[in-house]
Order: sequence, then C-alpha cells, then structure tokens
Amino acid sequence: MEMLPAELLKQKRIRRWPPAGLSAIVMGLATLCIVLTFLFELRSGAIILADILAWGLSLTVLSLLVAAYLISWHRARALEAVNATLLREIEVRRQAETAQRASKARLRAITRALPDQVFVVDNNGRYCEILAEPNSLITTGAALLKGKQLNEVHSPEMADFFLSLIHGALETQRIQIAEYELPTRSGRHWFESRTVPLDVRFDDQPATIVVVRDLTQRKYAESQLRQAQKMQAIGQLTGGIAHDFNNLLAVIMGNLELLHEQLTAQPRLLELAQQALKSVDRGVNLSRRLLAFARRQPLLAQPVNLNRLVLGMLDLMQRTLGSAIRIDKALAIDLAPTLVDPGQFESALLNLVINARDAMSHGGRLLLETANVVLDEEQVAEYQGEVRSGPYVMLAVNDSGTGMAPEVLEHAFEPFFSTKDAGRGSGLGLSMVYGLVKQSGGHITIDSEPDQGATVRLYLPRIEYQDAKALPEPTSSEHRSLQGRGETLLVVEDDAGVRLFAVAALERLGYKTQQASTAVTALQILDATPHIALLFTDIVLPGDMDGVQLAAEAQRRQPGLRVLFTSGYTEHALVGNGHIAEDVEVLTKP
Repeated sequence: MEMLPAELLKQKRIRRWPPAGLSAIVMGLATLCIVLTFLFELRSGAIILADILAWGLSLTVLSLLVAAYLISWHRARALEAVNATLLREIEVRRQAETAQRASKARLRAITRALPDQVFVVDNNGRYCEILAEPNSLITTGAALLKGKQLNEVHSPEMADFFLSLIHGALETQRIQIAEYELPTRSGRHWFESRTVPLDVRFDDQPATIVVVRDLTQRKYAESQLRQAQKMQAIGQLTGGIAHDFNNLLAVIMGNLELLHEQLTAQPRLLELAQQALKSVDRGVNLSRRLLAFARRQPLLAQPVNLNRLVLGMLDLMQRTLGSAIRIDKALAIDLAPTLVDPGQFESALLNLVINARDAMSHGGRLLLETANVVLDEEQVAEYQGEVRSGPYVMLAVNDSGTGMAPEVLEHAFEPFFSTKDAGRGSGLGLSMVYGLVKQSGGHITIDSEPDQGATVRLYLPRIEYQDAKALPEPTSSEHRSLQGRGETLLVVEDDAGVRLFAVAALERLGYKTQQASTAVTALQILDATPHIALLFTDIVLPGDMDGVQLAAEAQRRQPGLRVLFTSGYTEHALVGNGHIAEDVEVLTKP
C-alpha cells in the first residue's frame, strides 16, 4: 500500500543536511518540483518533495536537478522570445494587409467616381488589372475581362490598333491618345483612350495603364452644333438671295401689272402678261419659303390655341391625304396657348401632312398629337444654346410610312434637299417649317427609322393666358379704297427699280410723290416739304440710319406723320425676332 508523504517523513530521518540550511533547501526543492511538474506532467509536487526528503539525495543528484531546472528555464525564456517575435511579425503583417485593403478600397472608390474606364494592359495585349468597372460600355464584364487578350475582346483590326498604341507608348515612353468607335451593349459609342507607360512590370512584363472615356454625348453635341452652324450659314445665304430676288420680283410684278392694265384691248398680249404674272407668283412663293427657312419673314404673331387650329384644318387635311389614310387625334384637353402666325403655321402643318401622305403611298395612319411639355436643362444641353429650357406647347405629326434612313434624316431640314422624284417636290417644305418654328422661338425634331414611319415634333413657347378657350379669332383687315386725292407721299427705297415702280404705281392711284434712296436724303426732303401725308419706307436702308430710325426721326419732326413700312425680310427690333410689333403696318415685298 502506497504511503502518504507525511508517513514517510515520520519513518525517514534527514541526516545529510545541517538543520540551519534545511529551510532554504526545502524551499528550493519545492520550487524545482513545481517546475518539473509543469514541464514533465508528474503526478504531484508534494510526492517529489516527500521522496527527496525521504531518500536523501546526494549533492551530485541535487546539482543535476538544479542544472535541469536552469536549462528548462532558459528554454522557456527562448520560446517566449520567439513567440513574441512571431506575434510582432503577425501584427505587422496584419496591419500591412489592412492598409492594403483600405488602399484598394479608396482606389476603387475614386475610380468608380470617375467617368472613365481604367485598365492595365501588358506588352502582349493581356488585361492585367481592371481598376474601373466598365459597366455597360463594353460587352464583357470586369470579372471576365481580366486575364483576357485584346483579340479575345475586340475584332482583329481593333485589337491590332490597341496593341500598336501600347507598343508606341512603351517604346517612346509617351502618352498615346486616340479616338475610335466601338460596339457596346447599348449601341455604337465613340471613345477616347489615353495609353500611359508604367514604370512597374506586371508578371515580369512591361505594361501600360489605359484610361478610356466615352465621347458619344460630346460627339453628338458637336454634330448638333455643326448642323446648327451649317443651317445658319445656309439661312444667311438663302435669306440674302431671297431679299435680292424679292426686289427683282417686285419690279417684274409691278411692271407686268401696269402692262396688264394697258392690254385689256389686246387679248393675245393680255394672255402672255397673265402667264408671266403666274410665273412671278411661283417665284414669290419660292422666295417666301426661302425667307421662312432663313427666319427673315415678317410674322403676324398672335395667341393661338393649336387644338383649335388643328380641328379647323381637319377637312382640308383629309382631302389632302385621301381616303386611304386615316387621321387619328390625341389632343390635350388643357392645352396652353402659344404665340405664332396662324396663317404661316397652317401652311407649315399642311406641308407636314403632304410629306406624310407622300411617305404612305399605299395608305396608312396619320396621328396628330398635342401636349403641354417642359424641356429641362439636360434635354436642351445637347443643342448648344439653340434651345431654351422651359414650358412649351408640343404638336406632333406621326405617320406610318416608309421612314427615313439616318443619312437622309441628317439633311432633312436643308433647303432644296428632297428624296422625291423630280417635279414632285421643291425640297423647301421641311426647311420652311424649320425656319418658322425657329423664328417663333421654338424647336423642331424628327424621329424616324426605315420602314418605321416618322414623327415630327414642333415645340412652341407657351404663353400665359387666363382663358385659352376665349382667345380672339383672327380678324380680316378692312378693305378701303386705295385711290388718292393728290396727297403727297414720301417713298424711301434704296433699290432704284423698286422705287421707280412704287412711285409709278402711287401716281397712277392719284398721289403725288417724293422719292429718296437714303434716310439722310429723306429727312432733307421732309424738311423742305411740310405737307407729307405718309412716309413709305423700306426697313433695311444703307448708311447709319435704317427705316425704323428714319420713321422715329420723321415723326419727331412732323408729329402725327403716318408711316408704312415695306420689307422683303427684316431682323430689326421692329419685328422682334420676326414678329411684327403692334400698331405697325408692314407691306411685305414683292
């Protein structure tokens, strides 16, 4: 039976250590037993102590035990040092990984905020890194793009083109800039890329960083600006031609009318004069269309409800279209009024209806739609200041005809451009509509695709009017006798042919005339002739004073003087963007 430590102490006597050192020895041995118990997992420190005391170890044995203790103690200290070093290394590594993750997160946040795509592509054309998500701009997602070759993503031609940019950047150590068009999930887009050589290598390969920006919106805006500038240049040209053409027509028409009166007794010659007058009328219509496109026709603008105008033209439009084409309406109940010349707008609408009819040779449907709309800043930004944001009245004319190809649509508003057969159209219909809408402060768009019909939308500025349903109906001018009773009229016109015809016509009506070619001469005649009944002046005059300024000075010198203006076109404040001011009488040429 195993004995307890206490019983062993009673049976064994401790003889080899002096009593004075017994206490220190016991304490040392107890500490050693505790360490040995921890290191070697012995049963109990108390049993060891009892065995040592009972058996009485020699000094050599005790020395060996102490040496073993010291070796174990130093080993523990070494292990602790190694463990501390490992912990420090792990903490440093953990901090580095945390910083790296934070850096990547910041980089992704920055690149996500940029409107660009950012790639790293190596010398062999491999996508090494995708630093900015491509989203919908390319057909391959970022996860699938990484690691692919250029020729796996793009056509062979484009892959070779991109690789040449990469090699050029690496060889010259300069940024390579290029613009190109690529197919995307949302259609074809224009891009600009900047290929920059990198100082670091990827997988031991030279590499570049490629920054790609979508230029589609900018390209579209530039195209719109070029189109607007082209239309403005054509408008200036046609307007100038029409102005001179009007002066010629005025002379021809006037003299033919005078000749017509003299030939009443000669039927053969009278018929020739009538044919000539009909040709002049055709020239007048052509000139008016040119002036409409050039936005230089005087407009008699007034508040108009487009619903009422459309409904009033339905019978005429149906007769124009024929029975094979059905007219549908979608008219806004609360449509606001707009300021427009009703006569000119009716002609414009009829032109659109005729174009729609010609596009539906086998019948179809014409939809007339009106609505109150608001064009915001984003919608008008692409037109580079040509269109103002704000409330508009919209009239849309939609047909189910053959539609237009993009290359046709690009030239649709240009004068004399037509896809119709020779003799079926002058090519001035849409250009006249374009000019009228622009001159009225509005905007016009065409949406069309081949075999999908076309939609022409007219946007006219909305005006404030308390009751649109109570708009006054246009009133016809009162017809009065033109016969004079010897009154003196002052005729001011810089074109000699027009001036001579006007003087001849007025004198045949019983008036006396004075004539001048400039405003300065007219004022001199006015001062020398006190009893001038009316000033008849062209608005556009040579020199520093135009017809409007002449009229103001003449009425200052002779209060109550009546004024009648004439013009083939005008851009003067008198007609404020083509709209004739109130209480102003303008006789349009010819």
